[in-house]
Amino acid sequence: MLTDLNPKMAKILFDGRLYGLQNAGIGRYIMKLLENLQNDRKNDYSILLRKSDFGEIKWGKNFQEVLADFPHYSLNEQYFLPRLISKIKPDFCHFPHFNVPIFYRGKYIVTIHDLIKHFSKGSKTTTKTPFLYWPKFIAYKTVFHQAVQNATKIIVPSFSVKNELEEVYPETRGKIEVVYEGVDEKFKKETVKEDNILTKYQIKKPFVIYTGSVYPHKNIENLLQAIKLIGASSPKVTLVISCSRSVFWERLLAEIKKQKLGELVKMVGFVKDEELVSLYKHASCFVFPTLSEGFGLPGLEAMAAGLPVVCSNIPVLKEVYSGAALYFDPEDPKEIAQKILSMINDNFLSDSLRKKGFLQVQKYSWQKTAEETLHVYEGMKL
Repeated sequence: MLTDLNPKMAKILFDGRLYGLQNAGIGRYIMKLLENLQNDRKNDYSILLRKSDFGEIKWGKNFQEVLADFPHYSLNEQYFLPRLISKIKPDFCHFPHFNVPIFYRGKYIVTIHDLIKHFSKGSKTTTKTPFLYWPKFIAYKTVFHQAVQNATKIIVPSFSVKNELEEVYPETRGKIEVVYEGVDEKFKKETVKEDNILTKYQIKKPFVIYTGSVYPHKNIENLLQAIKLIGASSPKVTLVISCSRSVFWERLLAEIKKQKLGELVKMVGFVKDEELVSLYKHASCFVFPTLSEGFGLPGLEAMAAGLPVVCSNIPVLKEVYSGAALYFDPEDPKEIAQKILSMINDNFLSDSLRKKGFLQVQKYSWQKTAEETLHVYEGMKL
């Protein structure tokens, strides 16, 4: 149950314009957080939504939808959104992403999920020309800096992000709150039979799986090299990549063709959660070669489905997964290949990590995320 520590009712505005799984991890965060915040019966909430979601979501009595059909990162967002908020007159706002209008001066909380774009930058990280990319990057840095500088409170999903944020923006010290994300209960349930799911996607065992975007910082190219090494020395192991199409999808397909990995890599595109659970339950392991993350939710979802995780030895994943994963150097394809093979060939190791994964994932829930977020709300002086 959510508790209400502040005796005064607050009027809270929540920017839900990126609601839904079509907006990847941020969309899931918004969706699950709002779902669980509805257990708070005391405060009043105004939820900003795009036209596509307006009227489509069931809310509690103290939740009110507000149409705000302004695309994120747009000039309309910068100009019209502050005007709309001033009409609503909330006690404070919660922006679940850094895209706070730069001229908004009301009281607000902002969630900063990561600083990936601060460090993963340059021509290899974009499909745009330098003429378009660098002005956009400068605009990103400007909006980001204003968002964290003017925020009353900042929510981050891990201590790793907290440390990065304080290093880059020392002025944020003292107003950052770490609130871990949760894991949806649906990942603990299987709803699609094995034969149906494997036949649908034409997948044969054994296979390993990666789920998520294919942006450069996800380090998929080194994973491809690892799969190529495995294919050259062992029985065929397929890498299944589940990803909604992005600007880097075609680039990855070209790389797979260039490396002649068509028989070893299966690109299945976007897969619904219900089907993803079944794929997880029948894969040999989840492979997460990322170079940078804010939290690492995909690995926890895999653990919840009973799938052992092999991943990068970066600080944030060690923080969130602890001893429930097998770690590798993400810059070393040979080591990635060795750790994948260890998981496939060593039943004792994979069974041990399955059990540890089940225990680790119990530490995270969206209800707990909502409870801790509400505590941040309650710390705002009205």
